[in-house]
Amino acid sequence: MKRKAQGAIEYLFMIAAALIIILIVVRQLQNRGKTASTTIEGAEGEISNVLSSMSASG
Repeated sequence: MKRKAQGAIEYLFMIAAALIIILIVVRQLQNRGKTASTTIEGAEGEISNVLSSMSASG
């Protein structure tokens, strides 16, 4: 009986470890998505400024 309980606990720990790793990966991907979005918005603003200054001077 003791071996079955030990095996079950080890199995639960492995599942918990896998879930923690998955959560960490998901959070990292979300943060990178936010960073990419911010970078794109900044570049879009700079492009708009350049284009508007080109049309105003030309």
